[in-house]
Amino acid sequence: MVAMMVFSSVFTAQEPNTSHVRTTEPLVRSVIEQGLARSETFRRLVSTLNQSDVVVYIDPKITRQTLGAYLSHNVVSAGGRRYLHIAVELRGGDIRLVSLLAHEPQHAIEVSQDPNARDSEGVARLFARLASTRGCGISNCDETEAALDVQAAVDAELKAAR
Repeated sequence: MVAMMVFSSVFTAQEPNTSHVRTTEPLVRSVIEQGLARSETFRRLVSTLNQSDVVVYIDPKITRQTLGAYLSHNVVSAGGRRYLHIAVELRGGDIRLVSLLAHEPQHAIEVSQDPNARDSEGVARLFARLASTRGCGISNCDETEAALDVQAAVDAELKAAR
């Protein structure tokens, strides 16, 4: 519990002006705080994004019902930063939700590492280049091995900590 409070306060202290992982939704904030408190991989994802030019806003998912979560390919560039939107399903157990949420910031990191991913076309080209055939059950799904691996790593960390 102490670790959760420490990482929670770190996240809250950074929110919203300095953290590159942002939300206004209490339930999403809770999932993020759980990830920060319980998973080294999750903390690394947030730290990597905090050092990048990419800022992600995370909201509950209300569309694209076949996906548990997704990173919108729409990018807004302003003030030397790229702003992305992640939507995540908020039904399920804590391990599923934190693991699922970790998957999407990995995609944001992939965007941050490609200087040409500055608009929807650049993001589409990036994910076409990184595309994995694993993990997609629908035709308009852009999946990467790195995001699948991160999700599995966070899942394993959370299960091992139980």
